Amino acid sequence: MTISTIIERNNQTIAFFNESDYLNAIESSLTSLRETSEITDPESSEEESENESSGSSSDRLDQCMLLPAAASDIRRLLLHSDFIYDQAIPISQSLKVDKPILSAIVIFNAALAHHLAAESRDIPTPPKALFKAQRLYRLAYQAYTPGPGTQSILFQFAVINNLGVVERRLGNTALSNQYFDYLASLLEHL
Repeated sequence: MTISTIIERNNQTIAFFNESDYLNAIESSLTSLRETSEITDPESSEEESENESSGSSSDRLDQCMLLPAAASDIRRLLLHSDFIYDQAIPISQSLKVDKPILSAIVIFNAALAHHLAAESRDIPTPPKALFKAQRLYRLAYQAYTPGPGTQSILFQFAVINNLGVVERRLGNTALSNQYFDYLASLLEHL
């Protein structure tokens, strides 16, 4: 499996999101997720060295997130606790991404597909989909654990915000409030 193939699959997932077809978005994103674990692209080591010279990985992740919306709109909307960051993250073929970014994006999109399917009641068991979304958002955050100087602010905002919304929907108000408090503290440090 190559990075380019997974980027194409991810962008097919985006098409399902754009059509509000969350069930196919779930299927497509989970296929991308399985394929991501099978990356054996001999070019990936070359791409990673190219990526080091073309900006930090956090910059590239934020660039992917900015494709569908303006950053000012994202910041304004994330301040509202019932807001779901509902934009699946596309990946431009022209943007060189490494495996950690690719994994984080694919996992985030899978989480978002489950989340939006539960919200839209497209599936028979919304709580089950919310639990899957919860686990996948956490996994997405872990997949792209920011180190010193490599924080992807937009990605952190989206994941933490959506985790807060999921926890609230699951009845975990205290944990939801902790996520939103953390989100507010991130905003204070901008």
